[in-house]
Amino acid sequence: MTASPLLLLSADSVDLISAIRENDLVGLICLIALTCMSIYSLMLIIQKYLEVKVAKRQSRAFQGLVDEDGSWEALFVASKRYPNSPLAKLLKETYVECRMENWFTGKKALGLENRLEIAKDTIASILNRTMSREESRLQEKLTILATISTIAPFIGLFGTVWGVLASFQAIGREGSAALSALAPGISTALMTTIFGLIAATPALIAYNYFTREVTKISGDMECFSNDIENAVRKQILVDEEKVK
Repeated sequence: MTASPLLLLSADSVDLISAIRENDLVGLICLIALTCMSIYSLMLIIQKYLEVKVAKRQSRAFQGLVDEDGSWEALFVASKRYPNSPLAKLLKETYVECRMENWFTGKKALGLENRLEIAKDTIASILNRTMSREESRLQEKLTILATISTIAPFIGLFGTVWGVLASFQAIGREGSAALSALAPGISTALMTTIFGLIAATPALIAYNYFTREVTKISGDMECFSNDIENAVRKQILVDEEKVK
């Protein structure tokens, strides 16, 4: 009774070390380049995952404080405990601007309507600048993942073409398609293809994941910015009523 072809294609029948050793110089260079890409990509994925995870966790915690209707001063002090939260940084920058320029109780000479309009434009500018800075921080190095996911398959394809070319040249030299003559070229073709996919696939998945997460965080910042603008307007109106 013969063994099933599927059983013959087990992991034990594949000797990766021998396959790598059978590569020629160009194939080895491709494998080394793809291995370095894979390692760097993995390190970058772990780093960005932790960075995004911390930013989301701290933002949720800070949002909980905001939902408890904390005062401006209390939230400003609390924001220092969440240095990686984009929401905390938005409130912190707004508070500093309001206190330095004294938008709440000062600038009476401008009149209420002018004060509200100027404060709105100023706060919007600060919030947009802060959001842009936070988005840039979270998106930092994501282009590297996109580049790896794009370049790695082409390096693998180059190794594949090079291996096939080497195999045809071996056939020409030997005058026959002996396995011993074809092995180095075939090994180069197959191994570079495998390593190219190994390098590109996680990088592409991670890039799409982090891009989606940063988009969600940007949406949260946009909503929080609108809440801050409304809170500043209400605070100015409240302080105006107190003076009256």
